[in-house]
Amino acid sequence: MPPERKVLSFVLAEPKEGLDVGEVCRRIESQTNLRAVTGKEFEWMTMTYFMRKTGIPVNFGITVALGFIVGTAIAAQTFYLFTIENIKQYGALKAMGAGNWSLLVMILLQALLVSTIGFGLGIGAATWFGTFATAPGARLAFYMPWEVFIGTGLAVGAISVLSSLLSMQRVMVVEPAVVFQG
Repeated sequence: MPPERKVLSFVLAEPKEGLDVGEVCRRIESQTNLRAVTGKEFEWMTMTYFMRKTGIPVNFGITVALGFIVGTAIAAQTFYLFTIENIKQYGALKAMGAGNWSLLVMILLQALLVSTIGFGLGIGAATWFGTFATAPGARLAFYMPWEVFIGTGLAVGAISVLSSLLSMQRVMVVEPAVVFQG
């Protein structure tokens, strides 16, 4: 056929019941001189195209990196302020015999508890928004695979541990005598 105004980039087809998809693709290619691929191959072709030919992965990566950096900075500042405000209590614990290791475990436990609560609220709000923001009958649906859920949880945990490690420096050098200072 001569070229038309609206040229197709692909045609989606399904083989008859019982036919091998790979064999159908080979027959289409041999009879039409057009490329025929399976669904998985088409999926990988699309992803490869976006990874190599567009700036989407780079922009998305920069956004994630900035979010990680800003999240760590804000969490570190929050943990540091909490540490400074409660330095006398840490000094009192040291005066009662608590060692640096015990205080480290306390701060890490606090950080992990806070991050777990924050992660739960955040992932719950994102899921709620994604579920209810999708219009009824819309073809584009909300999709959150388990990999995103686990990856986000690990990132939040890493941010919390890293930021709490920054605030622990102050606790390690506190002297028990700080409790008796005015």
